[in-house]
Amino acid sequence: MILYPDYMPAYTISNEDQRWATRAVSNAKHVLTVAGSGDQALFYKLSGATIVDTFDITPNAGAIQDIKYVAIKNISRTEYKNLLVNLYGSRNVLSVPQMQDLEPLLTKKSRATIKRNNKIGMFSAGLDANEYPENIPTDEEYENLRTILTKPFNFIQCGLDELSFKLYRKYDLINLSNIFDYCYDRNKQIEILGQLSQYLKIGGRIVYLPQMQKFNYEDVYITENSAVQLVFETVKQSVDKKSKMILFQRRTR
Repeated sequence: MILYPDYMPAYTISNEDQRWATRAVSNAKHVLTVAGSGDQALFYKLSGATIVDTFDITPNAGAIQDIKYVAIKNISRTEYKNLLVNLYGSRNVLSVPQMQDLEPLLTKKSRATIKRNNKIGMFSAGLDANEYPENIPTDEEYENLRTILTKPFNFIQCGLDELSFKLYRKYDLINLSNIFDYCYDRNKQIEILGQLSQYLKIGGRIVYLPQMQKFNYEDVYITENSAVQLVFETVKQSVDKKSKMILFQRRTR
């Protein structure tokens, strides 16, 4: 159990290869992804997803995701990068340049999160944006996002073990990032995979991006009912051979 998830810090930049991760599975139009730093949702939109819903155990992840949305819509790419660098580790989010203008544009939920968590380093997970420049959208990507982003991303605050009880539609892809590196024993992970498989379209995949993989999944075979099977599919590696992806695909009997 994770104590005090309402106060867990969020990332300001992803430490995963988001361009590769969000394009490795083609034709994923309806996506559910961990919010993380908000980069996952942005890069899924750039890869062609039409619906992107997000979840995370900490509301601070929803807040940074909303901040990125309103920032992209309202400030330059240079200002965007500076904003992320300045937000990292800040003990007063509203003192960061541009936030006085951006904060009123955030969702009501995110404004409430900032009001509650503003003094506790709510964006202090990981490293600052200078350490992962590859996850800052390029000039072309930034301008594209300004056009294709039409509303803030739907955000569900909950742990992964609760997520299946809060979903209402099916997806082509569900991205769990590297949560399994840190949470749940193997039996609980398999139970979670089975629960989430109910919200995959036939042929859809659950994505796990391990950085410190604890278990072997090659023998995982889940049958929730006569209509649903979820089976280990493959492992893919990015060009740099450092990032890998474990896929579980929903199939029918």
